[in-house]
Amino acid sequence: MKRMQLLDYGRFFAAISVVAFHYLFNGIHNGKISSIVHIPEIIDLVKYGYLGVEFFFMISGYVIFFSAKNRTASQFAVSRAVRLYPAFWAAIIFTSSFAIFWGGKQMAVYPSLILANFTMVPPVFGRGFVDGAYWTLLYELKFYILVFGLLFIGAQKILDIIFLLWPFLIAIAIYYEKDYLPYLGSYFCYFSAGAILAMMKDRKNILHYPSLLLAVYLCISFSAGKAPDLSEAKGIFYSEVTIGCIVAIFFIFFILSNSKVGSNLNLRGSRLLGGLTYPIYLIHAHFGYMFISQFANEDNKVLIYLLTVLIVLSVASVIHIIVENKYSHFWKNIFSRVIGKPIEVLNYRAMAMAAAYNNRINSDN
Repeated sequence: MKRMQLLDYGRFFAAISVVAFHYLFNGIHNGKISSIVHIPEIIDLVKYGYLGVEFFFMISGYVIFFSAKNRTASQFAVSRAVRLYPAFWAAIIFTSSFAIFWGGKQMAVYPSLILANFTMVPPVFGRGFVDGAYWTLLYELKFYILVFGLLFIGAQKILDIIFLLWPFLIAIAIYYEKDYLPYLGSYFCYFSAGAILAMMKDRKNILHYPSLLLAVYLCISFSAGKAPDLSEAKGIFYSEVTIGCIVAIFFIFFILSNSKVGSNLNLRGSRLLGGLTYPIYLIHAHFGYMFISQFANEDNKVLIYLLTVLIVLSVASVIHIIVENKYSHFWKNIFSRVIGKPIEVLNYRAMAMAAAYNNRINSDN
C-alpha cells in the first residue's frame, strides 16, 4: 500500500490532542499535575482530546488490514512486535528514570512493576502500568492477537468477510447484552470501522456500505453514550452531540484519505510526523505530569508547557530515529528468532496434524 501522507498528519494531530487533554485538563483534574490549575478558556476544547485514542484505534484497524493481507501469521507477529516493543521498552526506561525520583504516591515505580511492564501486559502479573496511558496498548494487543489467530488458522482469504461481519456481530452482542464478550463490545467497533474503511480503499464493493454505516452508528453511540459518565467523573459537562460530531469527522477524514485527492496529497514531513506519533504517546503522560509539577507555577506555566512539549518531541525523535529506525534490522532479527521461528514450526506441525487427520477420515470412508 502506498504510504498515505494525510493519514500521518491525522495520526500526529490525534497524538497532540491526547497530549493536550492530559496536560491541560486530565492531569490537573486527577491530581497528577499538582502545582497549577486549569486554564478556563480552553477547557471546553481540550476536554475532548481523549477522543484521539478512538482515532488511533481506527487507524490501527485500517493499517492492520493491509499489514495482514499479504503476510503469514509468523510474518505478521514479527512485524507487530518490531512495531510495538522496542519503542515501548525505551519509553518504560525513560519514564521510570524520572518516576523513581519524582513519582510520589500516584506515579511511583518499583522493580517488579517495571519488569512486568516490559511484557506490555502487567495486569497478567497483578501489576499496574508504569504510565496510565498504556491501557490502550492492551486493546491493540488483543486486536493483533485476533488477526494473528485468523492468519494462523489459514483464514487470510476470508479476512474481508470476517471484518465485514464484525459490526453486525457487535450489534447483535449489544442487543442481547453480551457485549462483554471478547471483541464484541467496547472500543472494538473502532477497529472494525478502520478495517472496513481499508477494504473500501483496497477495492470498493456495495457490500461495504451497510457494514460501514453500522460501524459509524456503533462508534458514535458508544462514545457519545459515555458522555453522562464522563460528565459525572470529571465534574464538567460533556456533550453527546459534540462527541458524536467529532467521531463523525473521523469517518469523513478517512473517506477523504481514501479519495484520489487525499491519496495523492504530498505533505512535507509526513513520514517523520507519523513516525513520531507512537513514541510521543508512550512518553508524554507521566513524564509530563512529573516535569510540570516540579517546575510549573501560575506565573511560568505557559513556558513550562512549551518546554515539556519540546522535551517530549525531542525524546520521541531519538526513540524513533535511533531505537526504531537505526536498529530496525536488529530488532527484526531478534523477533524473527524469538517469535517468528517458533510460530513457523508450530504452524507447520498444526498443518501436518490437520492433514493427517483428514487423511485418516478419508481412509475410514
